[in-house]
Amino acid sequence: MTHIIRRGKWYHFKKRVPAAYADYFPRPVIQIPLKTDSPIIAQARAQNFLQVLDEYWAEMADKGPDPDEARFKKAVRIARLSGFSYRPIREIVSETSLHEFVERIDAAAYANDPAVAGAVLGTLKEPDITVSRALDIFLSHEKVNLIGRSEHQIRKWENPRKKAAANFIAVSGDKEIEAITRENILQFRDWWVGRIRHEGKAAGSANKDFGYLRQMLRCAADNTGLVLPVDDLFKKTMLKEQASSRRPFEIEFIQNVLLGPPVAGMNEECRLFLYAMADTGARVSELAGLEPQDIAMDHEIPHIKIRPNATRGLKTPQSERDIPLVGASLYAFRCLQGGFDHYHGKADLISNTINKFLRENDVLPSAQHSLYSLRHSFEDRLTAVEPPDKVQAALMGHKYMRPRYGYGPSLAQKREWLEKIALKI
Repeated sequence: MTHIIRRGKWYHFKKRVPAAYADYFPRPVIQIPLKTDSPIIAQARAQNFLQVLDEYWAEMADKGPDPDEARFKKAVRIARLSGFSYRPIREIVSETSLHEFVERIDAAAYANDPAVAGAVLGTLKEPDITVSRALDIFLSHEKVNLIGRSEHQIRKWENPRKKAAANFIAVSGDKEIEAITRENILQFRDWWVGRIRHEGKAAGSANKDFGYLRQMLRCAADNTGLVLPVDDLFKKTMLKEQASSRRPFEIEFIQNVLLGPPVAGMNEECRLFLYAMADTGARVSELAGLEPQDIAMDHEIPHIKIRPNATRGLKTPQSERDIPLVGASLYAFRCLQGGFDHYHGKADLISNTINKFLRENDVLPSAQHSLYSLRHSFEDRLTAVEPPDKVQAALMGHKYMRPRYGYGPSLAQKREWLEKIALKI
């Protein structure tokens, strides 16, 4: 049996500490009583302890030890290896049963090791939860909600939240979250007001920071048992935002300019991207992330499949959909004979490249227009022909507000409505 020794009739777990972590353990060998004389039970418990140790060492190798954090995590794991969850001593005294309290006392005395005694009796002070630590807790907590997203999409999700924490720390310092006061939040708000006045920043950027900071503080408090008056801290901090400045293109502009001579100097993939987006209304990331198997040109009804793949995830579950190709989009994919090779998985790059060309060549009708205006125009064009709500939601990748039954509109039904708005090529 692996890592198991027998003393008398009782089994013990025994494993040598790897040299890389020797400084963080009081002895070169970890030996823990398994509290059983059954070899089957002993093996099962030893496997559990071994898994805990392997996770601990893997985490230390990945992040490196932070002295306070490492000591506390070590105590939590020692407590688990001794058969207990880690609880502060005040909770052990006031909330545990007499039986558990006695068991903990016995385990501490039996181990004859200060580290084990401190772990099972909860005498180690928990590390302070600072704003930067709250960010780490929040990002870790949200990992499960990012499953299926590409590394690029995860970075785009994480970066504004990291920026919000960094901005607050720049203003008030990396405070313990229990020490954050209403005054600190108002000071942060004043800092943002100054940036809006003197640097031309948008109120929306400030509000996003407030929202992200509120989320991470609440998450950290919920996950560590702290009680924070989060709602009171952020009461009436939001700044008034102007209405959305992004405007849709007129149909004539799309037909005569974006699909015409004014963009003839644009590189071919970018030009065809305009065609594809104009008559599908797909998001930039959805088109740039298409894999060859997502493009069904040989089907009776040529279409693209917007679905999670190895390149990117989707913004929402309802974003998964099939879009028939008509007009400009059908022309684009016939020319491409596949996806967007150069810009595959590079939504930001193709968006920036197209917008830069349109700005530098004075093609855009106003500063409120950009590539994404094509999606707004597509929605307006659909609305103008009055398709059923279910069809419009299915084409846009929006949530349909009524209960969903069956598979939704067919490709043929969707093509019927798209042909009513198809652009001429």
